[in-house]
This record gives sequence, structure tokens and C-alpha cells, in this order.
Amino acid sequence: MNQPAPQPFVRTWWLSAALGVVLALVSITAQAEIEAVENIRLAAERFIQEELNIKPGDEAVEVQIGRLDNRLRLARCSEALETRFPPGGRRDGNTAVQVQCEAPVSWSIYVPVTVERYAEVLVASRTLRRQHTILPGDLRTKRIQTSRHAGSYFESKNELVGLQTRRNIRSGQILGQQHVTQREVVSRGQRVTILAENGSVVIRMQGEALENGILGDRIRVKNSSSGRVVEGEVLESGHVRVAP
Repeated sequence: MNQPAPQPFVRTWWLSAALGVVLALVSITAQAEIEAVENIRLAAERFIQEELNIKPGDEAVEVQIGRLDNRLRLARCSEALETRFPPGGRRDGNTAVQVQCEAPVSWSIYVPVTVERYAEVLVASRTLRRQHTILPGDLRTKRIQTSRHAGSYFESKNELVGLQTRRNIRSGQILGQQHVTQREVVSRGQRVTILAENGSVVIRMQGEALENGILGDRIRVKNSSSGRVVEGEVLESGHVRVAP
């Protein structure tokens, strides 16, 4: 007995099912050959953490990895992704990490990164006048983004207390090296003791400072007795030591 010919709808069903399996396999294969965008972002993040020695829970540094287009299609790397800062790239602020693959297909991409550094820095707690000797009560701390602060700053009061302001400082202003100097020990016109040391012998003379001077400065002084002008080193006591 002859078998009836397959009905058209049966052939169509089998063809559709077979085509679906093929498409699924193609899709799985394609996904397996594409480097996941998240892997690229994680490689950039690990590089930043290791390169900048960022520890878990470190509140002094904040890292933000920029978004990458999820439609990105880069061949999956057969080896570990290589990461580096681009030539001339910054290590903080708005920067980037170059993520690169060598095999089986060579490709490279730049991942945008923002690195913000923070610190508790010292600012003036009130307005400070020029040539004011800084006291502990003149200072307070403020948390700032140091990666966006162009000037210098201090973090320890011990570095600032006892120094003298070079100019007027407004309340809340960050104090840097450009704002302070060593306290003036000797002022122009001040009567000073001139010391001339020769071995164990020390000769003391009265004189007048012809210049202002901080500790360690060399200034000109005039001997009150002889009227002779000599140059000497300002000592912490306010005396001026000259060569014998």
C-alpha cells in the first residue's frame, strides 16, 4: 500500500523548527565570541584600583567608571585584557584607561574614568591679617576635592602653627605655602645683640637691624659702638651671629 504524501503543513513545521535551532546555535556562538562590555569596565576598574593603590573602603579616593555602549561588539579576547593609562594620560580628575586585546583579533578601546581625591585640609577659621602669627584656634578643617584644587594645602596644624601670614586671609580660605612664611624674628630698626664667636670665646655687642629677618636669614646689622655694618645670621633668640 502506498503511503500518503507528507502534508505541506508538516514539512513547514519541521523546517521552522530546524531553522529555529540553527538560529539559536548561531546566536549562542555569536555571544560566545563577543567580549562582554562589563568585562571591559571591570578590567578598567581593577587597573585603577591597583595602579592608584586604592583599598576597599578608602574614603580619600572616589572612582567612577564611565558607561560603554551595550551594543559594542568586540571579539572575545583569548588572553587577559591589557590595561594602561594612555600616553600623557592623567592619574586623577577626568581621565581614561586604555583596554586592549591582542588575540585572536587585535582591538583597543578607551574607557572614560573619573578619579576624585579628597582630603581634610586646613582653612582659616576667621579673617587673618597680614603678618599674623598663626595659632591653633585660627584653623579648622574642611574636606575638599584635592584633584580639583590647583594650589598647595596643609593637613596638619603642626605644619602651620607659629608661621606668619604673608597677606590677609579670609575666613574659610584654604591655606597653602604661598600664604605663609616663617615668623619674622627681627624687624628693621630693632635693637639686637650681635654675637661674634671664636671657639669658646663669645663677644657680645649691641647693634641695630637694618633689615627684617626670619629664622636663618642673613641680614645687615650696624654695630652701635663702631658704626660698622656687618652681615649675620638671625637666631631664634633674635640675636644675630656674625663671623669673627
